[in-house]
Parts: sequence; structure tokens; C-alpha cells
Amino acid sequence: MNDDLRPLEALTRMKLDTELARLRRLSEVAEARRREISALGASVEARSRAIAEADPARDLALLSGQDAIWQDWVQRQKRRLTRDAAEAAAQREAQRVRAQRAFGETEALKGLRELAVNDRKAQAVRRSHADPEGTGHPGQ
Repeated sequence: MNDDLRPLEALTRMKLDTELARLRRLSEVAEARRREISALGASVEARSRAIAEADPARDLALLSGQDAIWQDWVQRQKRRLTRDAAEAAAQREAQRVRAQRAFGETEALKGLRELAVNDRKAQAVRRSHADPEGTGHPGQ
């Protein structure tokens, strides 16, 4: 039984590796969206500081209405990125469940192999007690 489980155990390890790689990729996507949202927020703060520190009468972007258009664009981008981040987080959670299941399968097969090894050892001990001198004739 022990050797019969080797291919299945290798397959479950490959499945686990695949599921974990997908989980890492989804985590990276979610983190990238969060960084993009943060960068947009930082650019809005920087623009707000620039407006506060400069003469508004000399700010061409503000005077021409481009600043308001940019701020609207920033808000749309933030909403889109927030949606994308939420979707990535939901996908990541679903993938976490798949990875957890794959881990359980791998651990279950590992446990079965260990049981088979321990069973063979116990059988060998029982045989050695039944034939302590190894003659093939029990208890002489």
C-alpha cells in the first residue's frame, strides 16, 4: 500500500504547489490594486498641498478647469481600483479555500503513508517475536 500511494502523494503535492502559486498571484494582484489606490490618494494630497501653497490665481490647471476634470478622473480610477481590489480579494479567499483543501489532501496521504510504514514495522516486530531466532520455526 505504501508504494501504491507514492504517485497519488506526488500528484497531491503538485496540486498543492499549483494552488499556492495561484494564491500568491491573487494576493499580489490585490496588493497591487491597494498600492495604486494609495498612490492616487498621495497624488491628490500632493496636488492639494500645491494649491494651498501657490497662488490660485496663477494655477493654470485650476483656472482652466483641468484640475476638476483630473479630480473626477482620480475618483473614477479609485472606484474602479477599489472594485478590482474587492474582486481580487474575493478570488483570493476562494483560492485560499482550494489551497487549504489541497493541503489537507496532501497531509492525509502523508498520514496514510506513515500509518502504512508503522504498520509494516509493527508486523516485522510481531514476526520477530514469533520467530526470535529467525529459523522459520516459531518459538523453538
